[in-house]
Amino acid sequence: MKYFEILDAGNKPIRMSKIILGGVPFGTTLDEQQSFEMMDKYFERGGNGIDTARVYCDWIENGHSASERTIGCWIKSRNNRKDVILITKGGHPSKEGVSRLSKEEILSDMENSLKALQTDYVDLYLLHRDDTSKPVNEIMDTLHLLVQQGKTRAVGVSNWTCDRIIEANAYADKNNKTRLVISQIQWSLAECFPQNFDDMTLVCMNPREYEKYLEMGMPVMAFSSQANGLFSKANENGLENVPKKLLKFLTLENINRFNNLKKLCQRKGYSRTAVALNYILDNKLNGSAIIGCTNLEQLYDCMAAADITLTEEEIESLI
Repeated sequence: MKYFEILDAGNKPIRMSKIILGGVPFGTTLDEQQSFEMMDKYFERGGNGIDTARVYCDWIENGHSASERTIGCWIKSRNNRKDVILITKGGHPSKEGVSRLSKEEILSDMENSLKALQTDYVDLYLLHRDDTSKPVNEIMDTLHLLVQQGKTRAVGVSNWTCDRIIEANAYADKNNKTRLVISQIQWSLAECFPQNFDDMTLVCMNPREYEKYLEMGMPVMAFSSQANGLFSKANENGLENVPKKLLKFLTLENINRFNNLKKLCQRKGYSRTAVALNYILDNKLNGSAIIGCTNLEQLYDCMAAADITLTEEEIESLI
């Protein structure tokens, strides 16, 4: 397994595996027994980070808080809280699209997450979305309060632009508040655009954001790190016959990248999954990949990615 470190608010290291297990299917797509087995096997193979959110899986009947509750039950049953790097997110807009980043809403989301997770703290707390009409000082003051209360060791954001992160950390530095230490955005070997997902609150990696992250030296957690299985599900002839739900990724650039991926895999004998994930894991930008698995075969395929390393030249050959 590959690992990286961030510093918590007390300047103590948080050592996290670069492959992070996504908790979306726990308690819904996967029942409790299947979810427990998935987490067990992930930890047996060196993983230690589990990513979830307050809104997982609100879009499924009886899915509200199922992910956090299932993860909490697993941690309690295994008595391994100190071994888990626990990540959750709050402040997601309402179903009607109304921003939820007030102090009261963030604090409430945190309390509900801790209750569902059956713990008194998380290692990393992220805000799920941004609201650029809201001053960063109000948001940062609330995150600082959560750290002061001991409810999270460190804070970060999801789907924020680098410009907002820079603004937020400038305020934190000037006012002796807790800094944002990590960002979570949509990033994979496949290029993507928020408009293709009908969700303009998403932030996707693009050349400008990439260069800004390098300048900041901030680690990035990549969600949809395999582009929903785009490259692994494509046949040898190309991307033209991928499942309908993946058509949002069907661009000329991604067809190019698929061909580059095939060439590298054929030359090195690597699987497409391994190469696509290591595009993130071995990138010169400090990246970790959140994986979403619904069966153990997918999990093992993803975890095997940590057994190879791509050179900088090989990574550049993919894009």
